[in-house]
Amino acid sequence: MLSPLSDKGGKPVDWWFIYKLPMNVGPKKGSTGFEFLYYDSTSLGPIQLSSTSLDQSNSALSLTLNELFSKKSEYGYVAWNDEIPPTAFQPKPKNKGSKGHSKGIIAFSKTQNCGWYLLHSTPRFPAIGETQLPEDERKFGQTYFCVSLDFASLNQMAQVVQTQNEGQVYGFNLAGLSPKDPLSALAQQSSFSTPLQPASLQLKTQAGMPLRFISKNKAWSEIKSGDQTGKDFWKDLVGPELGSNMDVETWRRGMVFGDQDSGKKEKTMDVVDVNLGKAGFEGYGWTYDQDHSKWGFSCESKSHWLVIADINRQLSQEKRGGGGLAFENFQLWNFLSAISIPEKKFETQSHKDIA
Repeated sequence: MLSPLSDKGGKPVDWWFIYKLPMNVGPKKGSTGFEFLYYDSTSLGPIQLSSTSLDQSNSALSLTLNELFSKKSEYGYVAWNDEIPPTAFQPKPKNKGSKGHSKGIIAFSKTQNCGWYLLHSTPRFPAIGETQLPEDERKFGQTYFCVSLDFASLNQMAQVVQTQNEGQVYGFNLAGLSPKDPLSALAQQSSFSTPLQPASLQLKTQAGMPLRFISKNKAWSEIKSGDQTGKDFWKDLVGPELGSNMDVETWRRGMVFGDQDSGKKEKTMDVVDVNLGKAGFEGYGWTYDQDHSKWGFSCESKSHWLVIADINRQLSQEKRGGGGLAFENFQLWNFLSAISIPEKKFETQSHKDIA
């Protein structure tokens, strides 16, 4: 049975979440960049700092990838990344800037009706057959979210990745697939009709946890004639889709959307600092420029939405496809809302004032 494998002895789980810490953080500024926080579907308490690290073969990330890439594996997969991993045969791969700002792997078994989707934020990862984080990707914070799904759901997601995210595929194994399967079309980078509207798939994991796969194509978000800016994935799609104000932590370089929320019911703030001390990890904190992860959470206490994504909240992303997985989990919501320090651009509205 193809499932995400846990950080706790490699046992199968319904889903897991990893938040990799940046380098040089912690009480002594001594983190190596391989340390990570871990939480999965079997966790009973708050998120924990893992006793293993991402340069070891017994991390949930390594174990899950190793099962897929092992020589004995009978499972299929499609892998995409806006920055293709270098290899000995292709040390300087060329990336297509017209493709989406999207990173992930779909692994599947058609005969067993199972598989998983790994959504992550790390450039040039993973090279096919490799399971550990590259040495040169230690510097920044990163997120990894792996969920179990049935084959039909994985095919649905593949169609969205192809037509909305416009994933740049760099490796695949089409074990047992029909040419008519959307997974095959994604792998082969087949032509498609550009969707007029974004996607919001409502799915469930193998164990029944509800998910929303929210994605947008560049045609929807790029600047239209007469407009000053295009549409923001987070402000103009995620917030309205979930009916919630959002705080968002993403990579920020160059021009950013800021809080241009005029005329929008839902408001969005950028997280500029992360302080794990508020969640019990004293001395761990960093600023947004040390973090390459992409996540957000609903600000209202009536909902506990989390979104783990592969696209940033900055103007350059108007011209790229991308998306994220939304789900509700109080423990993770409580953690992310506790550690976040957002920009205070709304002087008349604080988190306490948001209904």
